[in-house]
Amino acid sequence: MQKLQQSGGRQAPLVVSVASGKGGVGKTLTTVNLAIAARKMGRSVLIFDADLGLANVDIVLGLKARYNIRDVIDGHAALSDIVVEGPLGIHLIPSGSGISSLTRLSPAQKQLIFDQIAQVDTTYDVLLVDTGAGISDNVIHFSRGADRIVVVTTPEPHAMTDAYALIKVLAEEHGAKSFHLLVNQTRSPDEGLKVSERIAEVAMRFLNVHVSHLGNVPHDPQVLKSVLQRRAASEQSTFTLAGQAWAQAARKLMGVSVQKSRNADVQDYWRSLLWDGSQAVRTATSGL
Repeated sequence: MQKLQQSGGRQAPLVVSVASGKGGVGKTLTTVNLAIAARKMGRSVLIFDADLGLANVDIVLGLKARYNIRDVIDGHAALSDIVVEGPLGIHLIPSGSGISSLTRLSPAQKQLIFDQIAQVDTTYDVLLVDTGAGISDNVIHFSRGADRIVVVTTPEPHAMTDAYALIKVLAEEHGAKSFHLLVNQTRSPDEGLKVSERIAEVAMRFLNVHVSHLGNVPHDPQVLKSVLQRRAASEQSTFTLAGQAWAQAARKLMGVSVQKSRNADVQDYWRSLLWDGSQAVRTATSGL
């Protein structure tokens, strides 16, 4: 992985947004397992739980965060104070669960969060942004400025339709041209590949965007068992069939250099999220 060297020795991390058209397809587990794989590759990793109001990365990691984004907004803590270290040295910016006000942040509140994250993330090689599910304003904002956009789906028709809807909104509303599709809960490698090929074909024909097949994650009973035991992020999880598939996807995802503007600085990603935050996101499911 190549990172942009900033003036004064500062480096911009590789920013990877992990999104899904609908909930329940394994988006957060994908985020966590990409983080595990990146750590095994020697990268320092920060996860930002951007599923504001319904956050659960801390639960998957088996953590109990004392503070969260709400404390930063209310002025009770600096963002650097709420970062917690999880298994395998993965760091997390926890959000809040069951806090509806986090879904309605003002531009000033978003600016406060983004400015502080921009100061924290310079110490990491990879920033993984676990967005919410669907095509809400927050999901679109946290995805559109990333170096990589990973869209997670399953082979079910409704999940595929919603994945395409997310791709369509990001392409038509915000000019995204490249996506990485990961197919979870597959019953065979061919099934996942066919799902990717179908979505990629429709996306190219109607949106003129490229959707690459990031990989398949097979249905694996060990995943549910590890989640119930709060051991989803552990050495043991990397040896499961699903864990190995996520690791392969991470190697593919992080093995391609990122081309960034020479004038880009470490806050460009966060600034970009504020440019047109008032734009409404429309439902986009036609064509699939």
